Amino acid sequence: MASEPPDAFGRLEPSLLEWQLRELAGRHAGAGVVDEMELRHLVSVVLHGALLLHDLYSSDRIDTIYTSSDPRTLARQLVVPLVSETDLSEGERLVRAGRLPDDVRKLADQCLFDVGITRMRRYRGLDLHDLGVRAYRMASEILGLLAEDVSLRAFFENNRLGPLPIAEEVTFLRQCAERFGIHADLLLQLRLGGIEGSDTASGVVIPVPRPRSGAPEKDAAADGPHPDPGTTREGDSASREGAGPDGAPEGKPPLSDLESLALSREDLISSYERIVLFASLDLDRLRAQLADVVVDQPAAVDALCDEFALYATGTHSLTSPPSYFFVGPTGVGKNYLVETLVRCLSETAGVPIPLLTIDGPNYTDASDINELRGSTRGFVRSDEEGLLAEFHERSSRAPLSVILVDEVEKAHPHLRKFFLGLMDRGTVMDNRGRSLFFANSMLVFTSNLGFSESVARGTPVGYRGRETRESFENSEVSRSLRQALSAEFVNRLRIVRFEHLSRASIETIFDLELDKVRRRFQEVHGVTLEVTSAAKSALIEQGYSYDYGARHLASVINRVANVEVARRLKRDDAGGDRAEKAVLDYLRQVRNKERAFDPREVRARVLGAARVRVPYSAVVIDCENGAFVYRT
Repeated sequence: MASEPPDAFGRLEPSLLEWQLRELAGRHAGAGVVDEMELRHLVSVVLHGALLLHDLYSSDRIDTIYTSSDPRTLARQLVVPLVSETDLSEGERLVRAGRLPDDVRKLADQCLFDVGITRMRRYRGLDLHDLGVRAYRMASEILGLLAEDVSLRAFFENNRLGPLPIAEEVTFLRQCAERFGIHADLLLQLRLGGIEGSDTASGVVIPVPRPRSGAPEKDAAADGPHPDPGTTREGDSASREGAGPDGAPEGKPPLSDLESLALSREDLISSYERIVLFASLDLDRLRAQLADVVVDQPAAVDALCDEFALYATGTHSLTSPPSYFFVGPTGVGKNYLVETLVRCLSETAGVPIPLLTIDGPNYTDASDINELRGSTRGFVRSDEEGLLAEFHERSSRAPLSVILVDEVEKAHPHLRKFFLGLMDRGTVMDNRGRSLFFANSMLVFTSNLGFSESVARGTPVGYRGRETRESFENSEVSRSLRQALSAEFVNRLRIVRFEHLSRASIETIFDLELDKVRRRFQEVHGVTLEVTSAAKSALIEQGYSYDYGARHLASVINRVANVEVARRLKRDDAGGDRAEKAVLDYLRQVRNKERAFDPREVRARVLGAARVRVPYSAVVIDCENGAFVYRT
C-alpha cells in the first residue's frame, strides 16, 4: 500500500481492519493460531501508530531497556523507589504508577507498528524488533510488581480501561513479547497488499508517518517474515467497533451464562475445555469401549454416554455436577465402570482425568467429615487442607474429574448431607471459608443396598425362577433405599441399577482377566500361558456365583494362573548372573538423583534382572480329577 496524506486517516475503519487481519491470519498461520484478542490488539496498534504525532523513541528510558539483560531486575529498580516514595502524595504516586507500565507498553506498540507497517527494522542504531520484545516484557514485569502493592493493585483494578484483570494483563503482555514476530509479519502482509482477491482500493488504507529525524534505517530483511512465535494485548475501545449488542463480535453468538458464574480462571478454562473435548469425542466408540470391558451392564454404560452427549452440545447444567447412584449386587462392575471410564477419557483427552475415591465405611462418625473439608479452627490439624481442597487443585485444571463414594449407605448420614450442596450448586465450603467449585466433576455413589439383605435372608419360597427372583430383589432395593437413605439425598441422584452377571458374561470377564496375566508372562519372561477348556470351566466354577458375581474370579485366576506358574518358573530357573547388584546400585543412584530418571531405561533394566531362564517357552494349565495340573 502506498503512503496516504492525512485526509486518508478517516478510512482506517476498525471493523474492516480486524476482518482483513483475521483473513490474513487464517491464510498465513492457520485458523485458531491468532485469537480474537490478538486481532483487536493489532487493530489498536495500527490505529494509534498511524495517528502518532510525537516520537516515543526520544525517551531516556530506551537505552536502559535495550541494554538490560534481566527485565525483572530492571523493573524492580524502576518500581521499588516509586512504591516506597514518601515525599509524594498518594494521588501523585498512583498517577505515576499508572503511567509507568503504559509508557513502556506504548513504546512496544510503536516498535510493532514500525517493524510491521513502516517496514523499519532499525532506528538510531536500535533494533526495533528486539526493543519491542524487551519493552513488552518490561511492561509485564512492571505491572506485576506494581500489583504486589495493595493500594496500587486496587488502583489498577478500578482504573484500567481494558477488561482484563491485572494477572491476565501481565500474562498477555508477556505473550505479546513471545509472539512479536508473528504480529509484525501479519502487519507487514497487511501493509504490502491486504487480502488477495479483495477490493483493497475500497478497503483499509494505512497511512505511513513521515520518517522521523535521526536517519531511520530500513533493513532488507524487513520485507521477509519474522521468525518469532507470537502474542496479543486487549485493544482499546476503538477496536471494539463492529461488536454486537451484547459485546460479542458481529457474526458470533452471544456469550453463554458461563461468564456470569463466579468461576475462577482455572475452573472457567476447564469448563470450556470439557465442551471442546466432548464435542470432538466419538461417543459411539466410547460406548463400545466401555461395553467391551464392563460386561452385561448396557443401562449403566448408556446412562454415562447420554450425559456426555449433553457435554458435547454444551447444553448440560453449568452449576450442578451430574450425580449418579450405582446400585446392584457385589462384583458386577460398579467401581470398575468408573475406573474404566476415567482411563478411556484420559487416553482420549491426552491429559489425566482426576479420580477421588471415598470409602463410605471409613466415615462412620460425624467428625470423620472433617477429613474432607478440613478440621474446624481450634481443633487438631485445623491448619491443614481437607481432602476435597487438595483434590480441587487437580480437578480445577482438568476438563473433567470424578468423585466416587463407595458403599455410601455404610457412612454416617452427615456424609450424605455434606454432598447435598455440592449436588445442587456444585460448591462446598472448606474449613478456611473457601468455596470449592466442583461443577466440572461427576459424582458417583455406589451401594449394594437390597441385594446384600436378600442374600443374607435367602430367597423366600415362590421366588425360585429368575424373573420372580429379580422382582423380589427390585422390591428389596426400593424398600432398602427408603429405609436407609433420606429422600432429599436420593431425589438428587440418577439411579442406575446394575444387573446380575450371567454365565456367558463371566466367561467374557474370565478372558479379560486371564489376558492381563498372559501379557505379563509374555512380556517379562517370554513364556506363553495356555488354559484348557477343562481348566477354564473349573476356574469359572470356583470364582463365580450368582449372588457375588465376579468378585472372587480375579483372585482365583491370580492364585491358579499367576502365583502357581510363577512358582514353577522360579523353581525351573537356570539362574546365572543377572547383575542384580548392578541394577540395585543403578536404582539407588536414580533415587539419589545421581542419575537421570528415564522410565524406559529403568523398566528395561528391572525386567532384564527379573527374567527367568527356563528350558521351555509355554506353560499349559489343565484340570484332571478336580485338580489343576501344569505342563511345559
